[in-house]
Amino acid sequence: MGQGGLFPYPEIRPAQREMMRAIRETVDSGGHLVIEGPTGMGKTVALLCGVLESPRAEELRVLYCCRTHKQMDRVIEELKTMKVDLPALSMRGKREMCLNRLMRFTSSTSEATYVCSVLKRKGKCEFFENLQGKEASKLLEEFSSRPVLAEEILSACRENGFCPYEVARELLSGAKVVAASYIYILDPSIRDNFLRGLEGGLEDFVLIFDEAHNVPTVASELASDRLTSASISQAAREAKEMGEEKLSGNLEGWLDSLEGLAVQLFGGGEGEKIVRGEEVLKGLKNPAGCAEKAGKVGDEVILERIEEGRAPRSHLRHLSGFLRAWMETCGREDYLHLLSSRGEAEGKVLALELSALDPRITTGCMLRCHSSISMSGTLAPLEAYRDLVGLPRDTRLLELPSPFPPENVLCLVTEGVTTKEEFRIPPMYEKITEKLVEICDATPANVGVFTASYEVLEGVLKAGMREKIEKPVFVETPQMSSAENDELIRAFKSSARRGGAVLLGVMGGRNSEGGDFPGDEMNSVALVGIPYAPPDARTEAAIQYYEKQFQGRGKFYAYYLPAHRRMCQAAGRAHRLVTDRAAVIFLDRRVLTRFVARSLPSWMRRLERVPDKRGMLRKRLEEFFKRTPADPHPSSAAPSQTALGSAGSPRG
Repeated sequence: MGQGGLFPYPEIRPAQREMMRAIRETVDSGGHLVIEGPTGMGKTVALLCGVLESPRAEELRVLYCCRTHKQMDRVIEELKTMKVDLPALSMRGKREMCLNRLMRFTSSTSEATYVCSVLKRKGKCEFFENLQGKEASKLLEEFSSRPVLAEEILSACRENGFCPYEVARELLSGAKVVAASYIYILDPSIRDNFLRGLEGGLEDFVLIFDEAHNVPTVASELASDRLTSASISQAAREAKEMGEEKLSGNLEGWLDSLEGLAVQLFGGGEGEKIVRGEEVLKGLKNPAGCAEKAGKVGDEVILERIEEGRAPRSHLRHLSGFLRAWMETCGREDYLHLLSSRGEAEGKVLALELSALDPRITTGCMLRCHSSISMSGTLAPLEAYRDLVGLPRDTRLLELPSPFPPENVLCLVTEGVTTKEEFRIPPMYEKITEKLVEICDATPANVGVFTASYEVLEGVLKAGMREKIEKPVFVETPQMSSAENDELIRAFKSSARRGGAVLLGVMGGRNSEGGDFPGDEMNSVALVGIPYAPPDARTEAAIQYYEKQFQGRGKFYAYYLPAHRRMCQAAGRAHRLVTDRAAVIFLDRRVLTRFVARSLPSWMRRLERVPDKRGMLRKRLEEFFKRTPADPHPSSAAPSQTALGSAGSPRG
């Protein structure tokens, strides 16, 4: 062990020591802590040590919430590195941890939970039935005394024909540390069942949110829902097939009513408008009774399909849940009720959307925990995160220093360019493209370019970016499947060994937030514009609501801050390890304003202005990349932690 009890590496960095001290104090006092610390400083291991070395650790358990499977597994990998003999596991969703082929056809967590209960009740899941034998008990005994990865559970269960989810659920009750998705704690319909499996109340847990900048958005999304005209039509067809002519006719009449309302609002064209919840329900007879009936018939549809070995899906079941939520939120100012129309003639699709404005609808559960710790590399200003998720005013806010040597970080802002709406014209896109050419020419290997929107992305492509840049250009598109995008990223990363390439995507997209590009996989990252939302009725309503909740900060919280966070997340793709030397170039003069700069994480605030002169950007980048990179760990002890970081362990 290192110098700090459980700490597994030879040397504790100063920022890690400060973080561990703050965490111990927070857990001891039962308070709340918000931390901003850059990737590369070893937050995950410091956090686990801080909690587990607290004097109150014996009586408490840890619920570590992440967004991706990789992040969840990192928690367990760190515990293994710490060589602690305590029960811990990383979880997956019910659909990901099910071997029954029928489960893969479910379309939601709610539907998956119901289908699972039916399969078990009807004796139609051999994997669940197999759990009754002695071999299952041996497996549980083996896994119940050490940190276990979800993949270890899945692998063992595939080999033995056991249900992985039920094995994981059995392990939950005795687990000291559980790494799971945000939805396990933020979705009320899942949380209660999850806590029953844990056999404990929230007051027994230290709740951790990793990559916490995602929490407000995810919390609002989990409290929202959407129903299309196609889904209503399918639900009516389901009802007719089940002999429920009255229900089917009611739904068909409602769909006719919605189409009439859309013509009234949009004149047969496209658009989106905020509507009164009650107005939308006028064409539906007895909405409450319809929701109840649709739910019962939807359950029968699923039962019938299970018996027949068909995909157990039901549009009626989704419609039932949507209607209940729509009726419950009518008149509430923290929800928007929207009707949209897209497409033309026969291809027209209407959609009803229930949009939650306030993350606190679901994040209020944080206050019920013994203590909570939220951390991310992009949470500035920390007061905003505290307010948005509803933490108390006395929440401790901690901004940790960057582990990156200043000489290895270059943050530039170019004058003379912007993607502000009125400047999105061909001459501006041509100017932006010229600067992108300079960036790509001066960067040794790979470059990431993330634009404010797909409109801006198309603008630079039309200005000849692909033709003017000598390196191969890989373009992210919204239509790409996950498999297609994975292949795109593999090809881009492999190009780092062959002179480099350019990845062109959007801020807020899957590659600007979910991907890691250490070393030469991304030497430079260029941010084209600031991804502010379009000034539509939805945006204006959110601003008005937030202004009522947070006087004087409404527009900043609802409009400016989300865009700044997306920009910062994209900017951080190139700095993933403390050994990385990379440049961040903001191609929008607005970033120089104090208003925008205060939302940048501390390590990005050393902004250098580049005059709007041809060749200046190229020259500055060439100077930066010619320098010998600084050693972030001059002592002989530190590199062991750095080396492990490159494999994914203490970076997080």
